[in-house]
Amino acid sequence: MSELAKAISQVRNKKIGENGIDSLRLYVKSNFPDTVKALEQIDNEYTRPKRRKGLNLLTIESKRYGKRIYARLSYNGKTLPTKFNTHTGDEKEAESYIKKNKDRLIDEYLARKDGRMYKTLETFFNNEQANLSNRCRKEYATVIKNKFIPFLQQEKIREFGQITKIVLNKFQDTLLKTGITRGKKRYLPMRPQSVNNNLKAVRKIFETLTRQNIIENNICDLVRDLPVKEEDKKPRGCYELERIKDVFRRRWKDELSYLLCALIYTTGMRNSEIKRIKISDIQLLDGCRFIKINQSKTANGIRLIPLHKSLYEKIKTWGIKNKAGENPLFNVHNEKFNHANNELAKRLKVSDEELEKENITFYSGRHYWKTLMSAEGLGEDIEEVWMGHKVSGSVKKLYNHRDKQGKTRIVKKARQVYSILDRCIFKTKP
Repeated sequence: MSELAKAISQVRNKKIGENGIDSLRLYVKSNFPDTVKALEQIDNEYTRPKRRKGLNLLTIESKRYGKRIYARLSYNGKTLPTKFNTHTGDEKEAESYIKKNKDRLIDEYLARKDGRMYKTLETFFNNEQANLSNRCRKEYATVIKNKFIPFLQQEKIREFGQITKIVLNKFQDTLLKTGITRGKKRYLPMRPQSVNNNLKAVRKIFETLTRQNIIENNICDLVRDLPVKEEDKKPRGCYELERIKDVFRRRWKDELSYLLCALIYTTGMRNSEIKRIKISDIQLLDGCRFIKINQSKTANGIRLIPLHKSLYEKIKTWGIKNKAGENPLFNVHNEKFNHANNELAKRLKVSDEELEKENITFYSGRHYWKTLMSAEGLGEDIEEVWMGHKVSGSVKKLYNHRDKQGKTRIVKKARQVYSILDRCIFKTKP
């Protein structure tokens, strides 16, 4: 038996322990250099070189093209179920081609599959979209994530090209008749008007993707909104005028709820406008304080709104206490508005059942303000002057605040508003 064979036999018979392995390696390398060199050559010949992670090259023989190398690529830790042609039979050229084009090849593949379509849909409203407020983007994103995508998954839709007029009509019918199930959560059937509002999110996406040439045709152009009958509409309710008297003269434990409710019930502002208000937006004009609305969902919403002096002092104190500075005074979400509405209902001793039955929400304060001003004879142009609705030519001067006559008319109207609030809400003593 040769010396090398004896050494190997000793290792197998465990006559050399783990500490002796290194000595054995050194012994073999020193005494049998030719054998070690031959073994290394064999190892190099049969061992494939290391490649980039996520890359596996396969050689396939073709009668037409001869030897061709294809690559298997991975995405997010998973191997994609397809082979990518490198258009060469040379291994180095193939690896170089994949190194330069891997991201492009994966993107093109995913663009044809559900992973990219769902990702596009789910993240579409994450970025700022033109002509959309943050509130609107969040609402649209919720519709897509919780309703549209689960519906497409249920229908096994994997590509934009599979979304047809029939598919979108079925989506409408599903929302209308059965509702959507996402995981364990169930979204109940909707009224036609709500279905149409949900479809606006889908329309916005397809409109943009068509304009960017990501998809060829906007299939939403072929889909009509559901007809809304009068009985399908659920009118928003509001409190009777007498019921609100004195409620804002008392002290509330929840100061934020007080200020939110007082603002909407005494100014008629929109929820989104209350979210953005800053101390610097409050201006003094001929002895009257106004909240200047600098941005709104409509161009006509840019306006001045009378602010009662009693509420102004409380808002100013709130801003100082919370160090608002140039930031919005109220960092609130819809949940805070709902909570404020419930706090007002408790003070008025209104049950949850009555709120539901009358459809009284936080936004009902805007309806209340309009009803109060109309009942007290403020004038027929309330919605145009103070509420940010469409402005007719006869009152456009009211929005030209540089015009002296416009200022005079606005201040005169504001004093009427203060007088109504004093009599009907703040009850200022004579």
